[in-house]
Amino acid sequence: MNPTELAMHPASVALYGGSFDPVHRAHLQVARSALANLDLQQVIFIPAAQSPLKTTATVASDADRVSMLRLATADEARFFVDTCELQRGGTSYTIDTVMNFRAQWPNCQLHWIIGADQFECLHRWHRIEDIVSMLHFIVLQRPGHSIAESKVPGLKYTEVQAPLMTHSSSEIRFLLKQGRATEDLLPPAVEAFISSHGLYTQ
Repeated sequence: MNPTELAMHPASVALYGGSFDPVHRAHLQVARSALANLDLQQVIFIPAAQSPLKTTATVASDADRVSMLRLATADEARFFVDTCELQRGGTSYTIDTVMNFRAQWPNCQLHWIIGADQFECLHRWHRIEDIVSMLHFIVLQRPGHSIAESKVPGLKYTEVQAPLMTHSSSEIRFLLKQGRATEDLLPPAVEAFISSHGLYTQ
């Protein structure tokens, strides 16, 4: 989806990148917390083709990850899914995505949602100095991680209190492979999609 299809002139938007393999309830709770705590019009979920800081490939196909995201966000009026990183292919660098949205919406206040675990690694992000000049970070709690002083000059961020993610996508995939219950962790439509398509069973 092209950013111009989301809104003509949004004033404030949060971009939420990740593998979403699969998207789960905590992802949605994080986005809702961002909307509740900041003056945002939209949260845009952006599935990555390949994260530069992850060595493993996604398990579900790009098409299935997008389908699950669309199902998970279907009833949320201010949630959108954008596939720009999948369309670009290759390694998904945040700078390329931010520049894409900045070009479409030059006057929009852009935010990027990350967890405290990612916050600790921001100094390793490709062209992080350029990224921080174009947006404001929304930083969320993660078990075992604290939001300490950043090593990135000029970084602007807001810490948001959100429900802690007790299960990661990788842990949910493990539960699904073991045939264990995940109804408390996944949106019903996503769980039904996973079941009907036989995902994460191998």
